[in-house]
Amino acid sequence: MLGKLHQLFDEDPGTGFTLVNQKGVVTFTNARAAHLFIRGRPEDAIGRSLAEIFGEDWAAERMNVFRRIHKTGQPVISRHIRHGVQIQSTIRLITEPDENELTYLVLTVEGEHDPSDPAQFEIIESKYVHLGPLGSLTKRELEVLSLIGHGLSTPDMARVLYRSPRTIERHCDSIRTKLNGASRVQMAEFAHRAGLRLEDGQLKRL
Repeated sequence: MLGKLHQLFDEDPGTGFTLVNQKGVVTFTNARAAHLFIRGRPEDAIGRSLAEIFGEDWAAERMNVFRRIHKTGQPVISRHIRHGVQIQSTIRLITEPDENELTYLVLTVEGEHDPSDPAQFEIIESKYVHLGPLGSLTKRELEVLSLIGHGLSTPDMARVLYRSPRTIERHCDSIRTKLNGASRVQMAEFAHRAGLRLEDGQLKRL
């Protein structure tokens, strides 16, 4: 079965496909998943542990998700930001009759997608964020950018963040500079691609 899954998702250019064993070692990943997670090649991840690839904090969070799936039997949808892009992973426990080791199937796509039957999944928001090109922004600037992405005007942002419009404009100028002269429309595009929410400014950065 796993061999057929390898072939199926290795040929699908839009879906990231990863297999991770119970020790947290990546046993397979396709090109799309390697790009979404590490901006690299499958061979850069296969055979390595999650801690080696992503660091101890993120790996511990993901291993806790795996243990939860094993305990409850319920698949999980996990939302996270990698390289400044929002990605969503659907994680299931799969096993082969002739294998003793647990295997977790991780299907990853860019953006946020509602499942057809939400009751079947537990939704878990990552406590960590990898901001990529947005990494130079301060916590407040990230909050402002998220509100720009939601179409708020400067006066509206000032009310939400309890700051003066002049202060908000200063933050916008700083964001523009850090994003290489991005226009307001381009700033909104950055926010949309990251799926930024106001609370994301509080997440621990990787």
